[in-house]
Amino acid sequence: MMYKASLAVLGTGASFQKPEDARMFDREGCDMEADLLPSRLRCRTSVATKVAFAAAERACLSAGITPSALPVIFTSSLGEIDVADKLCSDIAQQHFPISPTRFHNSVHNTASGYWSISVGTRHPAMAMAAYQDSFALALLEAWSQLHTIEDKILLVCYEETPPQQMLPGNDWIGCAVAFVLASGQASEGGVTSLSMPYCEHTEHSEQDYSDGSPVLAAIALLDALEQGRAGKVQISPSADNTWFAELFHQHG
Repeated sequence: MMYKASLAVLGTGASFQKPEDARMFDREGCDMEADLLPSRLRCRTSVATKVAFAAAERACLSAGITPSALPVIFTSSLGEIDVADKLCSDIAQQHFPISPTRFHNSVHNTASGYWSISVGTRHPAMAMAAYQDSFALALLEAWSQLHTIEDKILLVCYEETPPQQMLPGNDWIGCAVAFVLASGQASEGGVTSLSMPYCEHTEHSEQDYSDGSPVLAAIALLDALEQGRAGKVQISPSADNTWFAELFHQHG
């Protein structure tokens, strides 16, 4: 692994829709309240947008960086799936006219668009999706940008619980994890540097996220960072080809 081409992790944040889910991951207090989300928008935005905002805000506070100073990548496998489900139900039941607010909020870049407006940034905002590989490929996109055009970037991985008719049998939780990343290695000691994500052919991986929300892979990376672990971390569900990243200590 080429550690010279690494990322520094400057700040992190997490958010959960339900307190019991936050407790399950030992993250009490990580609710989906976000000061940056204006009250006029809070009442009409989805769980997906709320958890994304809260995690992003906490990551920026953790890094000590003004949110408007950062380009951002929002990644979600299903995005505004609950809004899309309600729209489909309205159309199927011929409830016309359909809600313009729901239609407006059904696009995949809803969270990134509201974020750009709310923090007043002119930096690029990207919305990505790659189903179970959403987090891994967004991290690769962040790595690419940080080694070409950006110095720092905010990466937010989020999901809400999909309706059962849209994803039968799912037990996904509504949550988000955010990272403020910078090009190069961390300037201080500790496990705060991250390699370029890479894909390996695997038969049996240590973690299996295939039955849960793809954001679980981001939680696994967050846990490894906070626990000071070094080495390989799985950042996508177990599959024939699985994504990993390396965490390592910075030696001054």
